[in-house]
Parts: sequence; structure tokens; C-alpha cells
Amino acid sequence: MKKGEKMFSFVKQEKELIEDYRKKLHDVKRIDEVGDVFIEFALKFLEKVLDDFYAGDYTEDISFDPEKEEYALSERLKEKIGEELFRKSDLPAILQRFCETAAHRWKQLKADEEKTDFFKRPSHEVGRE
Repeated sequence: MKKGEKMFSFVKQEKELIEDYRKKLHDVKRIDEVGDVFIEFALKFLEKVLDDFYAGDYTEDISFDPEKEEYALSERLKEKIGEELFRKSDLPAILQRFCETAAHRWKQLKADEEKTDFFKRPSHEVGRE
């Protein structure tokens, strides 16, 4: 970004969603639901910042990789958002924060699942790996 270029900020829209997002992630009990919550809220966020954007049209255009704490947008969605917003706004950083929050919850659930699996094994199998 060049000096003097205008920077667009969407922190206000992020703050409007963050409390509900954290609550919904907290309420998730299965690791396979975490990505769905991330995608749902990423699209809600985009609805708030983009004109003429309907989230339901783009549910297949975001992917979530919790192990790498990364998300990816399809070319179609990137075109809808526009290159300028990616370069001149905090939109990518906000989506990344949503992603990292979801990845953290995913890792918590994964750890809990591994502990539960350990204790569910028959006693004669514990210790054999």
C-alpha cells in the first residue's frame, strides 16, 4: 500500500458479529461443525461489508483448514469481493482472525476427543499402541 492511500476498515462490522461468533463456536460440540460455523460467520461478515452480496450463493466458496489455521476463497468469491478491498482494507486480516478463533476451538475439541477416546478403550487395550 502506498503512502497516502485510503485504507478501508471493517472493524465495526467485525465487532457486530464477534460475540455471537464466539458463543456459537463455544456451543459446538463436534469438530466437524467448527468449519461450518467459520464459513457461516465469514459469509455474514461479507454480507455486512459488500453491497449486493447474498451469503447463500457462496457457501461452497470458502474452505477452512484448522490444522494450518488457514482459509481459502474461490476465485469467484475473490472476484465478488474485489482486488481493491483485499489490498486496501483490513478485510483479509479480519477473516484470518475469524479463522484462527475457529482453528483454536477445533484444536480444543480435537484434544478433548482424543482424551475421551483414550478413556473409552477397554482396559486391556490401554497402553497398547
